[in-house]
Amino acid sequence: MILKTVDKGLLTTTVLLLLLVFIVPPILDYSNIIFLIFIFAVGIPHGALDHIIHFRNKSTSKKSPLIFYLRYLALIVLVAICWYFFPVASFAVFMMISAYHFGQSQLFYIKGPAVFRNAFFLVWGTFVLASIISLNYQECLIIISSLEWLQASTWMSAGLWIAIMGITGILQVAAFTYSLKYKYITKDRLRFELLVLLCLLLLSAFTNAVFTFSVYFGLWHSLRSLFIEFQSLSCTLKNYTLRHFLRNIFPFSFLAIIFLVISYYLAPYFLKSLSPYMLFIIFISTLTVPHLLIMHDLYENHKANLPKS
Repeated sequence: MILKTVDKGLLTTTVLLLLLVFIVPPILDYSNIIFLIFIFAVGIPHGALDHIIHFRNKSTSKKSPLIFYLRYLALIVLVAICWYFFPVASFAVFMMISAYHFGQSQLFYIKGPAVFRNAFFLVWGTFVLASIISLNYQECLIIISSLEWLQASTWMSAGLWIAIMGITGILQVAAFTYSLKYKYITKDRLRFELLVLLCLLLLSAFTNAVFTFSVYFGLWHSLRSLFIEFQSLSCTLKNYTLRHFLRNIFPFSFLAIIFLVISYYLAPYFLKSLSPYMLFIIFISTLTVPHLLIMHDLYENHKANLPKS
């Protein structure tokens, strides 16, 4: 199975979910449940293989696992400390890092100079996040403002996110046009990517932020990443099967879920008004930095072992 087949399945599922919203509008009342299902089923597991991915080849397998885990944990602690002392800056940096990571995971197959590709990744992810926020501004404002340290009311506005959405939208059109001109992307793939963006825009406009993010993060980012990770590992590790893959996922997924559940119950004692969604953002941000470094290496340095676009 190649990536095209997986992507067609994801696009079909996304369209069906969009139609379901129009046919059965009350489904949006269960957005929180859908969010939890996606996060626990694929969201957390897709980052539970970083250690396996890191040690998948001989050059890194000889390095001390202890050093890897210490560095990984140190980055997590550093991000958590930054959230406490520099919340606004941490939020801004996290959004940019997430945008880049989302764009890279979606468009890793794009050819061209590194500077262009990296800028394209950032623009793509920023457009998706800004679309979700600007088209569901009041909902997102309540979530973000629940972390009082951010003082969101002093800097956040609908106009800001609409402007970001508009600017990145224009830049994205330019990037796709440039890519097509220099054959960094095929016409078929371009049409597909535009359909994906259209579906995400329609979800943002006609559902809510939680539902849209659940579909994007659960299907397009996490589930798609799991497929790519399995494809890469099965090509680089001898006799690596789906059974090995699932067994590797479980330990760290279980620990992450336990930590998230404990944080959920302890958070009200320290931050009484904190939204559970904002808690999730903080939790994910602590894992994103080390995870991004691992996945960047996978996408950029091991393309031969990734599924073809």
